[in-house]
Amino acid sequence: MTVRKKHENLIWSHTPLPVLAVAVVIVCLLAGCKKQTYDDAGFRLYYPDKDNVKVVSVGYETTGGDARALVNEVLDKLRQQPSDFDLRPAIPEDIPVRSVGLNDGLLVIDFGTEYLRTEGREEILRRAALVRTLDQIDGVDEIMFTVDETALTDTKGNPVGMMTADMFIDNAGNEINAYERTRLVLYYADEAGTGLVKTTEAVAYNSNISMEKLVSEHLIQGPLSNGVYPVADPLVHIISVTTKDGICYVNLSKEFLVKQGKLSDEVALYAFVNSLTELPNINKVQFMIDSETEISFGDHSYLNEPFERNLEIVDEK
Repeated sequence: MTVRKKHENLIWSHTPLPVLAVAVVIVCLLAGCKKQTYDDAGFRLYYPDKDNVKVVSVGYETTGGDARALVNEVLDKLRQQPSDFDLRPAIPEDIPVRSVGLNDGLLVIDFGTEYLRTEGREEILRRAALVRTLDQIDGVDEIMFTVDETALTDTKGNPVGMMTADMFIDNAGNEINAYERTRLVLYYADEAGTGLVKTTEAVAYNSNISMEKLVSEHLIQGPLSNGVYPVADPLVHIISVTTKDGICYVNLSKEFLVKQGKLSDEVALYAFVNSLTELPNINKVQFMIDSETEISFGDHSYLNEPFERNLEIVDEK
């Protein structure tokens, strides 16, 4: 069963959560609240583990009610110590929730400045636990954290912005990583395989990955847009991607030497070169195949020298 999202316009603030939780129970008793229906897995509460390695979900049966009531109920539960003492509260006792507001599907939680004492992995895990829990509620489409009415920022000073559950994923079941969003300029083959077409793709990515590796991965995965065509065998493995002094060293597996269909040598190579040089820190691209540079590519191209950007084969149409 799919969780349906409903938009509500709600604002409430500066009310202690335990008091709100009691109010929710009273309202439900008077109004005869029914339990809200979720997917087959049921509603889950997420908590960080005590070792700051992962978040763990615990099944939970809500008392029901509208989005406002459920948000307060869930926040109150996430403040409490779980029955499993290998887990920790998602909101520590010493971090006050100053206000909570829900407007057109955007849930804004304003924390006291004490929130800033938590940093790095611990902060990401707590944030992930809260977002993954609250995003299940009908009427909550996106979640934003503020601290003393100022938007929460990451370690680089960039606003964290609006969050959804799919921005936090489990990595091999062991740890959770924050995902960010960006737009990549990528070059794919035209229908004839003799020219390149410039495209822009919006992607979500693990904040631990380098942008040059992200670009290379998406080129190998193939285009999302219609009217453009792959430039590499999807079996190509990225051995390494590093950048030094403006040169990006792309080390690919031997499958890269097998071109797709009628693709020309130049299109296969410059798809990577032009895409990577869209990044501000890259001027040239040096290819390696299984860590070797003395490799011929097709009938005419050799990979022993760095390649510069080539826009002459880009189809401006």
